Amino acid sequence: MSRTQVVTFIALFVYTPAALADTIYLKSGISITVRKAEEKDGQLEYWVGDDQYSVPKSDVLKIEAGDAPVTASHSAMPITTNGASAIIDLTHREPSPTLAVQHEKLKLPLPAGPRQNDSYWSGLRDRIMVRDTIDDIRLAEIEIKHDLRTTENAYFLAGVIEMERGSAAKASGYFEHAIAAKPDEVNLLQWHAISLATQGKYPDATYELERATTLKPDSAELLRMLGTARYDADRTADAIASWKRAMEISPDPATERLLHKAERELQVEERSSRKESRHFTLHYQGKETGPELQQEILTSLETGYQDLSSQLGYEPSENIIVILYTQKEFMDITEAPSWAGALNDGKLRIPLGGITAMDPELERNLKHELTHSFLNYLGRGRCPVWLNEGLAQLMEPRSASMYARQLSPLFLQRKAIPFSILEHSFTRFSNFQAEVAYAESLSAVEYLRSRYGMGEIVRMLQNIASGAETEQALQRSTGLDYSVLQDRIGDYLAHLP
Repeated sequence: MSRTQVVTFIALFVYTPAALADTIYLKSGISITVRKAEEKDGQLEYWVGDDQYSVPKSDVLKIEAGDAPVTASHSAMPITTNGASAIIDLTHREPSPTLAVQHEKLKLPLPAGPRQNDSYWSGLRDRIMVRDTIDDIRLAEIEIKHDLRTTENAYFLAGVIEMERGSAAKASGYFEHAIAAKPDEVNLLQWHAISLATQGKYPDATYELERATTLKPDSAELLRMLGTARYDADRTADAIASWKRAMEISPDPATERLLHKAERELQVEERSSRKESRHFTLHYQGKETGPELQQEILTSLETGYQDLSSQLGYEPSENIIVILYTQKEFMDITEAPSWAGALNDGKLRIPLGGITAMDPELERNLKHELTHSFLNYLGRGRCPVWLNEGLAQLMEPRSASMYARQLSPLFLQRKAIPFSILEHSFTRFSNFQAEVAYAESLSAVEYLRSRYGMGEIVRMLQNIASGAETEQALQRSTGLDYSVLQDRIGDYLAHLP
């Protein structure tokens, strides 16, 4: 993308997939072409492809049948601010290779749990809880009676309740007690594996699922889960074996896509070597990266790790996997959009593009992607994209001051992309739309840190991890909803030097 291209915000946020039927027009000037839309509880829910999103109904101007009018993604039409033209040029800065597209490990699907409305389970719930808290003394009293069925169910129920509350570590302990009472219960092993994976303990999760598949070797569901756990534990070849067996038993498109992706990755891995440091496992190809660059990358990552653990008050429990690619391998394997310069799907995937020595750009890129890994663990995969990308840019570090003059009036006049939309993937955006989305995200997080401190941002993320909606968590930490946040960011940017 040229650094001299002029981006106009009103023309940025337009979807044009040919098969979609309706267009939502927002009061900010944004139009979104969608497959369908429906109102629910003051929100307008809409679908782009198979993905569901929502926006406050108060932000909607109208909905019309048919696609939005085709608008050039870099139209020269300016936004008017107080009678003057204010053309937005958000691409006029150093090229950023740090635009990542997703930041989550593959997730294990939840198996069946207890029907908590059933009289048996609701009665058991009353036995193990005091008010709204699980009572470990009551659980122990059940256990010492040596009624294995009741012990198993009580601890199982306690584990499921803690998982629902986002307390995977507590849940894991309860599942261990349940398994001790009934070691060959596949459902318990599945739940325990999920609680372990949620904590980033992927090798332990894999072990539990391997136990489960010995008990039910022909379960396609278990084999798919085992493949996912093995993949997250950096056992790509074993993951492929699990997914192939699952496909033989019960083919499905999602597993087929994962299988093909893993097979492409394995081809690169088989040509690669690995090197480990205290917190990282680095996959590299000797012809592409010399020993000095390998060590410089690991040193940079370890330095970033220490800084992030200090600022966020958290350390991931497992080594973080980093894979270095050629540019062609990166595009072939990740299928990332053209504007993405790296990808973090639980593994840091970095295209070196001919780089032979550490430079400031690569160092920023590594810090950005490493931040996503921390946030994935800390937020249990629920961190909204604007918070995820804003923090990653802030940690590089970048400053919102480069966008202040252009973005401040957009926020103050409610012409910025709504944060309810920025909660979801930026892969829906063109390069121009993505530039604005990243600029807004950085501005929001920089404002929140300056006003409330990093500790409050971490608490907000912990609330999100425990199941709170993003705006609800924002209000708990700051007292602000999205509408007021936009105004505050606009004021903050207007006063930056």
